Amino acid sequence: MKASDHFLNRFFYPESIAIVGATNNPANLNTPLMKNLVRLGFGGKVYPINPKENEIMGLKAFPNLQSVPNQVDLVVTAVPATRTQEIIKGCDEIGVRNIVIISGGFSEGGSDGQKLHQDLQSFLKEKGIRALGPNTLSPINTSENLAISYHALKNLRKGNLSLAFQSGFYEPKLSWIFSHLGINKILDMGNKMNINEVDALEYFALDTSTEIIAMHIESLHGNGRDFFNILKQVSMEKPTIILKSGRTQSGSRAASSHTGSLAGENNLIFDSMLRQTAAIQAHNIEEFFDFAKVFQYAELPKGNRMALIPYSGGEGVMATDACEINGFKMATLSKQGEEQVRKIAPPWDGSSLNPFDAGFCFQFFFSDLSSFFKTLAVIPKDENVDCAVMQLPPPWLYNSVTPITDGLGDEYIDMMVAMNNPGKPFALWCTTMDAREMEFVQRIEARNIPVFPSSIRAIKSLAALYRYSMRHK
Repeated sequence: MKASDHFLNRFFYPESIAIVGATNNPANLNTPLMKNLVRLGFGGKVYPINPKENEIMGLKAFPNLQSVPNQVDLVVTAVPATRTQEIIKGCDEIGVRNIVIISGGFSEGGSDGQKLHQDLQSFLKEKGIRALGPNTLSPINTSENLAISYHALKNLRKGNLSLAFQSGFYEPKLSWIFSHLGINKILDMGNKMNINEVDALEYFALDTSTEIIAMHIESLHGNGRDFFNILKQVSMEKPTIILKSGRTQSGSRAASSHTGSLAGENNLIFDSMLRQTAAIQAHNIEEFFDFAKVFQYAELPKGNRMALIPYSGGEGVMATDACEINGFKMATLSKQGEEQVRKIAPPWDGSSLNPFDAGFCFQFFFSDLSSFFKTLAVIPKDENVDCAVMQLPPPWLYNSVTPITDGLGDEYIDMMVAMNNPGKPFALWCTTMDAREMEFVQRIEARNIPVFPSSIRAIKSLAALYRYSMRHK
C-alpha cells in the first residue's frame, strides 16, 4: 500500500474543508480554526458553517453542510457533543467520509457522554465514516499549510518529523514546537473513536515525507500485535520515539478522566515489546521532544567516544558523570589534535583536554577570540572523537566576539556552526536560559544544531542516538 491509498491521507490532503461552528466573534474559542487556514494560506476550499453569518473572514458562510454547493472532503465540527450526532448525520447525507470531532463530552463525559460515544461510534461504523477524535485537534500538514488548531499560528516550520498524540498537551506548545523543530505532520487521536495508534503508525510508516516518528500513547486501542509488527518494521527504517504515559494506577485513572478509556495494558509487557524493536523509548515529555530534536538535527555516531567542552569546571564534572552513566567513553585526542588544542590552554595546565574547560581558557585570549574558537573546533573534528557536546558561551561574550548592531551576532552563530561536522553528532547546552540566550538558541537550531537546557539532557539525547545506531550495525 502507498500512503496515498491510506484513509488518513484524506485527512492530511483535503481539497476542501468545512468548519462547523466557524464564527466572526474574536472572543470565541473557535475563531482560530478558520483564522489559521486563512492566515497560513491553505490552498484548498474553505467553507464556514454558521446559520447566523453571511460571511466569515472574507469567505461566504453557509447555514448548514447541505447548503454547500460543492464536494466537501473534510468536515471539522466544533459544536457541543449533544449536537455532534446531528452534524455527523448531515455529513452522511452529503457523502462526507472524513470528520474531525473537536468537541469533548463523549466517553469521558459520564454515563450520558458514554452513551453518546457508543451511539456515534455505531453510526460511524455502519456508514463507513472515519472520525478523528472526539476531544481532539489536528490534523496539521505543513506541506499544505493545513492546521486545525486553537493555537494562533503565524508560520509552520517544515521538516521531516511527524508527531502523533493521544492528548492535546502539545497544543499550547505549538509555537515552541515550530520554533525548535521542523514538522511534517501532526495527528491528535483524542479519544480514538475509530482512528487509533495502529492507524497513525501505519500511515507514517508509508509516508515517504515522514522520516522520523514520535508518538505519545496513553492506552492501546488498536490490535496490540498489529502495533508491534508495524513498530518492529518501521523502527528499523525510521527512528520512532514512543512515550507511554498512564503507567501507574493513578496515571491510568487520570487518563480515563480525559479520554474515557482506562489504560489496561501491562506496562511491563509494553516495555518488553519495545525492547524487541528498534523504537526509542522516552520516559517523560522532556525526553520525548529532546529525542525528536536530536534525531532530526544530528547524524548517527560511528562510536561512543565523547568530547566535552564546558564553560565551568563544575559543569564539566557533572557532564563527565552523565557520559559514563549513559554509556559514553571519554575521548582521548590524537597527538596532532592535542598539540593544536594545547595552544589555547594555559602553558602551566597539563591536565586532560577532555573535558576542555573553555571558560577557564578563553580569558587568556580576549584579544583574538575568533582564533580561539577556530582552534576549539579541532576537538569535535579530531579522528578520535565520535561526538561532542559544548556549553554555549555566556551572553556577555557575544559583544567581545563581534559588534552587535541588529541584536544578534552572525559571526557568533557561524562559529557555533563551524563546530558541527558531517558524520559526528554535535550538540550544545545552555548557560543562562535567559531571553537573550533563547534568541540565539532559535537561530542556532535554525542552522540544524540541537541545543538543550542542560548537559545531562544533551548527553541523554546523544546516547539515544548512539543506542539506535548500534541496532543498525
